[in-house]
Amino acid sequence: MNNGLTKTERLTSQLVIDKLFAGGNASMAAFPLRIVYMQMEKQEGSQQLDGVQQPPVSILVSVPKKRFRHAVDRNRMKRLVREAYRLNKHILWNALQEKNFRLAIAFVCITDTLPTFRTVNKSVTKALIRVAERLEG
Repeated sequence: MNNGLTKTERLTSQLVIDKLFAGGNASMAAFPLRIVYMQMEKQEGSQQLDGVQQPPVSILVSVPKKRFRHAVDRNRMKRLVREAYRLNKHILWNALQEKNFRLAIAFVCITDTLPTFRTVNKSVTKALIRVAERLEG
């Protein structure tokens, strides 16, 4: 498994994003983040889109301007979440290895103060473990 966070692992499809936030999808809070996730079908055949291998999980990181007024703070928070996910994504990838679906996950910031990396890492790890447990059971 690649330890990076490639472009294909980022959620960019507006249709999928709208479905994800439309309601009826599972969500949980792991302070300072709220996690919303949705199961998606794998692509038919060889699981490829435009010749690129589809990853089992696609992520989106959202930091509202209402919470962090300055762009530097918003960007810092997004960097912290992406790095924490990159270091812990193996938790979900291992749980999805034998499954017949993919996941779309959105990490939404719900705090007003900029947390430390340790706090963000703990909450992302806890959230990924809870999502993996829900998928197993």
